[in-house]
Amino acid sequence: MNYIKEINAFYDWLEINELSPSAINLWYALMHINNKAGWTDTFTVAESVLCVKTGLTDRTLRKVRNELKQKGRIDFISRKGKAPIYKMISFERTESNSELPQGLENISELRSALIKLNKTKQKDKEDEEDKRALVNPFQFYEQEGFGQLSGFVADKLGSLVDDYGESLVLHAMGEAVLYGARNLKYVESILKNPNKKRGEESGQKVYQHRRSYGRSTGKGKSVEQAYRELEEARRAWGG
Repeated sequence: MNYIKEINAFYDWLEINELSPSAINLWYALMHINNKAGWTDTFTVAESVLCVKTGLTDRTLRKVRNELKQKGRIDFISRKGKAPIYKMISFERTESNSELPQGLENISELRSALIKLNKTKQKDKEDEEDKRALVNPFQFYEQEGFGQLSGFVADKLGSLVDDYGESLVLHAMGEAVLYGARNLKYVESILKNPNKKRGEESGQKVYQHRRSYGRSTGKGKSVEQAYRELEEARRAWGG
């Protein structure tokens, strides 16, 4: 039995198995005694000796000894008037410890696999949150009532994205929605106007800002007032 390998395997095993601190204390004491005994298959040690080495009471010692046995880490035989016989259940699968549960000899590999799986789940969760948080110009076009995204419109919108970047296109589309001019010609006029600050904030922030106004912008106005405001907005943007 390799002392260092057993201790490392025990640490790994504790990652996915619950064991009381007193039971852990007893396991280390038994391992130390078995090491001094030359790693014999079985060994004897008096309960009084274990109580001294662990600081446990007789009652607690018996309780956690049963806990270790139930967890498959030790086996023992109590003898009336004599010291119990102990057997350490090694993490290394050998003929002398064939009662080791299937797969525990690969506990390190299992731990690595669990860590890798948790990292993968965390990354997938973050990617999904990023997808929900972002809106691209093509989604914005349909979600904000510009119309149905046909092949021609998609090509035109794609050209604007290539020329100005997704962020500025989203910014211009957000402004178009605010002014009630949901068409790409108006969006393009915003992008081409050199006298108007295009906005350094991202298109996503503009989109979120626009949503704070609600979807009822312009409702309740007369047709003449709406056309008048639209014309004023277009002149202001140089359209």
